[in-house]
Amino acid sequence: MAAINTVLFGAFAVGIVLDPMVVNGEPAWLKPAKFAGSIALVCATLGWLGVHLPVDPDFRRRVSQVVGVGLLLEIVLIGGQAARGVGSHFNRATVLDGAIGGVMGVTIVIVTVAIAALAVRARNNEFDVHPAFAAGILLGIGWFVVGAFEGAAMIAIQSRVVETAEPTVPVVGWQLVGDFRLAHFVGLHAFQLLPLTGYLAAVGHRRGLIDHPRRVVFLVATGYVAVLFATAALGVAPALV
Repeated sequence: MAAINTVLFGAFAVGIVLDPMVVNGEPAWLKPAKFAGSIALVCATLGWLGVHLPVDPDFRRRVSQVVGVGLLLEIVLIGGQAARGVGSHFNRATVLDGAIGGVMGVTIVIVTVAIAALAVRARNNEFDVHPAFAAGILLGIGWFVVGAFEGAAMIAIQSRVVETAEPTVPVVGWQLVGDFRLAHFVGLHAFQLLPLTGYLAAVGHRRGLIDHPRRVVFLVATGYVAVLFATAALGVAPALV
């Protein structure tokens, strides 16, 4: 699935260049490209981490199938909406658009719960990797799930942003205040950052460079959580005023 979405990312990127169609003020193929890249990264990360989770192989295979099919459906629907020249998210213009949005919302919840189930099933079992790496894996999955369900908050209010005159984040153009996408992004990428922190801390411990590798992981995780909650607070701030 990572390979498929890497290819789709390239195809959608070509579409951005060659197709002048615009949806909601941006190139029609930009959103499919972003999602294909994100799905490729999530699937590659899950492939890396999944083999280290101490769970029954049949259970891991079933979760992999659920995640793979779910994310394939997701990118097909997003790409299909782009081909129609309409938005894929928060679009209730027609019955079809509303149904597609509903299917996407249910699908991503199922995928997120399936990934969370891996961590729940593994947490009380003995890992075959360094304890620091194991801690990074579990913490990364946990905060990834939190970040994913921040997307559910956007679905619930049928918007990703509360319009303000605040400054924007460089490159992506998201609002610094009143925009839920920033917190969503931060939460999702705990899936890569915290396991990588655990892996590097384990390597440092084996080489005699770090005395307390698990402490390093928990310190980084604590700082990351502080950033996550800060971005979430900035997102909801205008709605509370």
